[in-house]
Amino acid sequence: MKLVAIDLDGTLLNKEGNVSEENAAALKEFDRQGGTVALATGRSIQSAKEVFEQLELNGYTLASNGAYVARIEKGEIKKVLKSYTILPATVKTALSLAMKTEVTVVASRATQDDRISFAQDKNEVNSPYYAQFNLKESKVDELWKQIDQDEISYFKLAFTDGDTSKLVKLRSQLEKQQINSSYSDKYWLEVMAEGVNKGAALNFLTKHLSIDLSEVAAFGDQENDLEMLKISGKGIAMENAAPAVKKIADKQTKSNEESGVAFILKNFLA
Repeated sequence: MKLVAIDLDGTLLNKEGNVSEENAAALKEFDRQGGTVALATGRSIQSAKEVFEQLELNGYTLASNGAYVARIEKGEIKKVLKSYTILPATVKTALSLAMKTEVTVVASRATQDDRISFAQDKNEVNSPYYAQFNLKESKVDELWKQIDQDEISYFKLAFTDGDTSKLVKLRSQLEKQQINSSYSDKYWLEVMAEGVNKGAALNFLTKHLSIDLSEVAAFGDQENDLEMLKISGKGIAMENAAPAVKKIADKQTKSNEESGVAFILKNFLA
């Protein structure tokens, strides 16, 4: 394998949001042997940079579910290869639906994440996924004006609530407006620009690097990893993966708590 594309939450990271020593060592050895590491995540570019810095590796990131493709060196963005922002009309429609459904929205820019809470009881999910955002509490009226004036644009809209039935309802409403969404976690429903997903971003990156998809191994655990696993030479599901991910994967590995990424990489490196 020449390239590994790895999801973060529920895959490379443990439940505390950290990379295990086993996973870190395996990735460093893969890099040392000439392999290319790509972190494919629903997280923002800022969070992906931090993980690369912790790993002390250079590589590529498919951040915000593939909306932001960049080369990372020494924990910093060396070059942005591609970025896709959501159409203003789509953002406004999605925010209106989130308001009616009464959920919290985290809207991601390149350097900041705007949080708008429409949830009446302010219930939030305490998880490492939430901790990765560079949050600024925002008011919808102010954002609406900035969107209208083309002052801001977003790579991703993330909707969350402790009551998952709200997210199911919101997804149905988004579909009626022909807005695609995917789950990155049971508590997180996400929207990107039309046609943007980890698989499309991985396809772009491999062409940029002149690497055949048959020489790519992709690791994931949630719905937003499906396209990436499907197009890769080896699509690998974590033991803790959602049933839909396990169904389409070529292989299953140990859970993220058991360094499942390293378990598979060691076979490639043997």
